[in-house]
Amino acid sequence: MEHKDRTISSIIILITLGLLLYAFSISDTVYSVEGRTLKDIFIYLIDNYLDFILIIYVFICFQIAGYVELKYKQDFITTSFLSILFTPLSILFILQNEVEDD
Repeated sequence: MEHKDRTISSIIILITLGLLLYAFSISDTVYSVEGRTLKDIFIYLIDNYLDFILIIYVFICFQIAGYVELKYKQDFITTSFLSILFTPLSILFILQNEVEDD
């Protein structure tokens, strides 16, 4: 079963990378960052692509919650809410504290 999950996960990653490469290859716009600071780029991304940033953030949170559920036998709903509210990295600290308590 674990081998099947890894195979499906690898296929999904390859399809995602393929779609990203295809999207970049057909893109006609070139974004130049010459003379712009990191703050300017960050503000540009927030102003123009906030919806994509939120979608990617929630997707990453769900992926980490799924990993924690499978590896550490934690509740998916609880870990996904914690991950979304307190960033995905907070889950690692919560799990570390639970391991030290055992």
